[in-house]
Amino acid sequence: MAAIAAASGVQQVERGRRRFDAFPYLLLLPATILVGSFTVLALLFTGVASLTDWDVSRRVTSFIGLGNYARAFKDAELLASFARSSTFVLSVTFLSTLIGFLLAVALNRNLPGKGIVRALVIVPWVISELATGVFWMILLQPDAPLGLIFGGPLRSASGAFVSLILVETWRSVGFAMVMTLAALQSVDESLYEAAKVDGAGAWRITWLITLPLVSPTLLVVAILLMIGNFNLVTLIMALTAGGPISATTTTALLMYQKSFQYFQIGYGASLSILMSIVNVIAMGCFVLLQRGKGAVT
Repeated sequence: MAAIAAASGVQQVERGRRRFDAFPYLLLLPATILVGSFTVLALLFTGVASLTDWDVSRRVTSFIGLGNYARAFKDAELLASFARSSTFVLSVTFLSTLIGFLLAVALNRNLPGKGIVRALVIVPWVISELATGVFWMILLQPDAPLGLIFGGPLRSASGAFVSLILVETWRSVGFAMVMTLAALQSVDESLYEAAKVDGAGAWRITWLITLPLVSPTLLVVAILLMIGNFNLVTLIMALTAGGPISATTTTALLMYQKSFQYFQIGYGASLSILMSIVNVIAMGCFVLLQRGKGAVT
C-alpha cells in the first residue's frame, strides 16, 4: 500500500510539473499583438503599394497589377545592382567567416593577451553601422592618412567597391569569431589529446577535427552574414552613398533610393517584396541544410 501511495504521489507531482502555465504567455501577449499588428500592416501596405504606380511626383495613383514586378525583371539598373550585391555578400561572408574561424582557433588557446585581442575584434561589431561608415569615410579621404597611402580609394569605382568589402569584413569578423569561439569551447579536449598522441600536427588537427566539429556553426554564421549583408544600407550610405557612378549601389540601397530619394513608392515597394522573397529563400536553404546535418529535428 505504501508503495502504491508513493507511486501515486510521484504521478501527481509529475502531472503538476507538466501542467501548462499560461501566465508568462499572457504577459507577452500585449507586446506580441502590438509588434505583430505593425508587422502585418507594414506587409499589407507594402504589398498593396507594389501593385500601384504610386509616385509622389504625380497626383494620380493607378492600380497596375504586376507591372512593377515586370519592370523589375527588365530593369538593367536592378540587375546590375543584384550582381553587385551578390559579389559583395559572397566576398564579405567568405572573408569574415574564414578570418573569424582562424582568430577563434588562435584565441581558443592559452595565449597571453587574448582577452584584449578578443575585445578589439568584437568592438567593430558592436559599433553602429553609421559610425563605422563615417569613421572609414574620413580615414579614406584623399587628404587623410589612409587616403594618402592608397591614393584615395573612394574616388574610383573599383577602389570604392573593394573598400566597402574590406570595411564590412572588418565589422563582421567579430561576430564570426564569437560564434566560432563558442563552438570551439564546447569541443571535448580529449579529442585533441588523442590526436596529439597519434602524432597529428596543428594543421591536421585543425583540418580533421576542429573544422568538421564547428562546421554547423560556420554554416549558421555564413547564412546570417549573407542575409545581413544583403540588406545592408546604412553603412553603404555613410561610406560611399552608392557611388562613385553607382559602383557601390547594392539592391538594398537601390530599393531605398527608389522609395525615399526618387519617391517611386510603388516600384520601391515591389523591390522590397522581391528582397523579402530572397531572404525567405535563404532562410529556407539554411533550415534544409541544418536538417540535412541533423542539427534541426
